[in-house]
Amino acid sequence: MSALVKLYPAAFRREFGDEVADAYREATRGASGCARMLEAVDVAGHALRLRLGLGSAGRAGQLLAAVAPFAVIAVGAAAMSWARMYGIVVTLSGGFGFGDVFPQLVAAHLVAVLGAFLALAGRWAVGTWTALAGVVAGIAIDVGRLGTDVVGSVLLFGGPLLVLALVALLCPPDLRPAPRTRTRAGVVAVLAWTAVVAGTLLMLPLSYPLPELKFAVPTACGLLLAGRHAFTRLRTAPAVLLAGLPLVFFGANPGGLDTLVLTGALGLLLAVAVVVSIRRRRSGPNPLVGG
Repeated sequence: MSALVKLYPAAFRREFGDEVADAYREATRGASGCARMLEAVDVAGHALRLRLGLGSAGRAGQLLAAVAPFAVIAVGAAAMSWARMYGIVVTLSGGFGFGDVFPQLVAAHLVAVLGAFLALAGRWAVGTWTALAGVVAGIAIDVGRLGTDVVGSVLLFGGPLLVLALVALLCPPDLRPAPRTRTRAGVVAVLAWTAVVAGTLLMLPLSYPLPELKFAVPTACGLLLAGRHAFTRLRTAPAVLLAGLPLVFFGANPGGLDTLVLTGALGLLLAVAVVVSIRRRRSGPNPLVGG
């Protein structure tokens, strides 16, 4: 436990180190190895958030919490798009001579999709770690199996996806989105529904303009899962833009939404940001993104 306590900033460690250690011992007393590992991960995450100034009391932490649900949606929708593209490559050409690399990429992106929907279904910690694992695995496979020629594209698309996964993961625990699905049966139902959506989009041949559904449908499903509460936290123009721009960016790739649709979405996003900014100025000083 001493190693975990040392992860905290020195000032916090001096004042609260003993309390953290006692809380950890109490939480893990008689627990299984897996439960202890999960508790240690939570402690490490809390320490990292404090070191980065991302606590729930600060503006940065509140902004992170406002953007986090939309970051998860962007990760899930983008991963679904890439999984479909790589799945088509596997089906039509056997991977272009790259062996099993494209099936591995499909699997990695589907892990990210699973994590995104787990998080939105109410299992935030497990879901965000799963989504991050899928994103990291996809980047590692891209670079390790396809060679240095793809580093540019990996940085262009994988880099932002990794940042979004980290945004979701670093969301302060007490500001995480409220679970929309509170029972195990509900989570299983959401996962089954996710599998149906993913399988349909991956397997069905779609002619123009239907391929756009590979991004639009997961995005719409994610927004429904996030619910109205996620939108109520978008109380400043920066929060609106940071929540919406990743969806616009990944909607364009790979071979995503029509240019006209993306232009309209970007215009609408900018208009909403302006309206939110005007309303906030008229209503006077408020917390950045209050709950």
